[in-house]
Amino acid sequence: MFNIRMFEDILREQVRRKELSVHTMDGYLRCIRKLEKVAGNRDGPPAVILEESINKLCLGNKQLAKYITAVKKYERDVLNSSQLLLYGEPLIRLRKKQQTTLKGKKLSYTETIYNHKINALKDVKLKLALRLQKQSGLRISEISDLTKSDIFFDENDRNIKLRVRNGKGRKARDVHVMHDEYLFDHLKALIEPLENSEKAFYTVAYLKKQAGEHDMETHDFRRINARQRFREEITEGEGKRKARSAVSRELGHSKPKITNLYLGDEWDDGGEEDEQG
Repeated sequence: MFNIRMFEDILREQVRRKELSVHTMDGYLRCIRKLEKVAGNRDGPPAVILEESINKLCLGNKQLAKYITAVKKYERDVLNSSQLLLYGEPLIRLRKKQQTTLKGKKLSYTETIYNHKINALKDVKLKLALRLQKQSGLRISEISDLTKSDIFFDENDRNIKLRVRNGKGRKARDVHVMHDEYLFDHLKALIEPLENSEKAFYTVAYLKKQAGEHDMETHDFRRINARQRFREEITEGEGKRKARSAVSRELGHSKPKITNLYLGDEWDDGGEEDEQG
């Protein structure tokens, strides 16, 4: 069904031109390879086969979107059309199913329990990586990508600022880490011996694996950070929309509705009233 070799060549050229990150390329290829394996050599309309294959791989979970996106990317880049593989009623049904999962995800544990889990880690580098993710709201891939030169310490107010060079969509942004005295001192000590170009933490695969082995979902730390930032903005007197905008900037979201999902009940409880002025 898929010409994976051609797709990979196109994606690698996009990476070379800095239109795509390696992490994003790997994600697209991983999805298409899984679909190729599940779909096999079955006969029938491609859209129906892909709908069934995606449902089988996702089992109704939040990963629907990434498979749909990968197929549409393949259609555009390899087939030069958006309606040759996944389209019509099968696509509509998948989109509707996707919408039912697009609600603020409940945390696997409370913020307090997650704090205890992180603090109990024996591996200092792992502990600081996950604590930094929780305090910054970075994606785990962005944490893994940090070098010493991307981390700035303000000695006056003892705050940390991070430079994300290759965020989602290859967008760069500066992120202000929520105040954490322990993190300030210990992270500074951890990266002190490093060269400026050296990575501060482990690979993204290792970070995810270790977090999983300690029963932690790394993306929960982005949700926790979003809600903490939102509450902080509201406490300082900002209206809900301005508070959400501040959270969106720090997390690197392009659309407010994405931030709404991270805020969950924090946003739903207050509705979407317009601000004055």
